[in-house]
Amino acid sequence: MRTENPAMCDWANRMEYERWTQHKDGGRRYGHMTTNISECVNSVLKGTRNLPVTSLVKSTYLRLAELFVVRGQTAEAQLGSGHRFSQVVVKAIERNLKDSRCFTVTVFDRHHLDYTVAETTPTGKFSLGSYRVSLRDRTCDCGYFQALHYPCCHALACCAQSRLDWATYVDEVYTMS
Repeated sequence: MRTENPAMCDWANRMEYERWTQHKDGGRRYGHMTTNISECVNSVLKGTRNLPVTSLVKSTYLRLAELFVVRGQTAEAQLGSGHRFSQVVVKAIERNLKDSRCFTVTVFDRHHLDYTVAETTPTGKFSLGSYRVSLRDRTCDCGYFQALHYPCCHALACCAQSRLDWATYVDEVYTMS
């Protein structure tokens, strides 16, 4: 950023990092950047621009009511089926489990759950590298574990190595209950 526009970099550095960086958000966004949330709201409101205020409010209300019904039906169906976690997280965990098979795990401290994970083949998302994982602190050098609050592929490899249940490292916000 500094090579492109030094003034912009200086301007950004004067702001509090919590306002514009995900890694300093204190874990409150669960992987969402503020702009992504805004884009999500904009997609719900798509087609309502240039409407009078009353029509805009009515359209927004109807779209959100419909969205709540659809999401509620989906959640009820998952609860009725006995699912423990939301299907979005289950699919992400399944992808991460698939990727975690290509790693070599070294245990550094079994009691404090500290590991190093070396990638042995490229997964497409990561280069061949090495990552430090702390299951106790729920962190990984890749950043996904602490940003999304469920195990990344590196953390899942550590769970498999130590025969630990990965589900205990999924934040309760993702549980169906």
